[in-house]
Amino acid sequence: MRIINKTRGSAVEENPIIANSFFTRLRGLMFRAKFPRTMLFVFPEISIRRNSIHSFFVFFEFDAVYLDEEKKVIDIFERVRPFTFYIEPKKPSAYLLELEAGAVKRLKIGIGDQIEF
Repeated sequence: MRIINKTRGSAVEENPIIANSFFTRLRGLMFRAKFPRTMLFVFPEISIRRNSIHSFFVFFEFDAVYLDEEKKVIDIFERVRPFTFYIEPKKPSAYLLELEAGAVKRLKIGIGDQIEF
């Protein structure tokens, strides 16, 4: 699967890790020695949840990009530090991209960008 920022006309990731089950979402980036590659979280309850995350047992910084059900960027957290207690988007989300720290700036991802995968 390929992830593209349709607004900017740029590739985000060629081969993301898909976190679409309870256990893959639970593990996320935890207990990994280094950033593996972009993770795409698919949340089951779109309309009512803001799908918070944390970075306990994540030993490196990362960027978090929340998307709504239309795959539009609704919130961005750059350089989330290890062992951050609570991260929650401003609106309900359907998807989350966890990217290598600095990727949001490098790829010029912004609020309102349309992502495709």
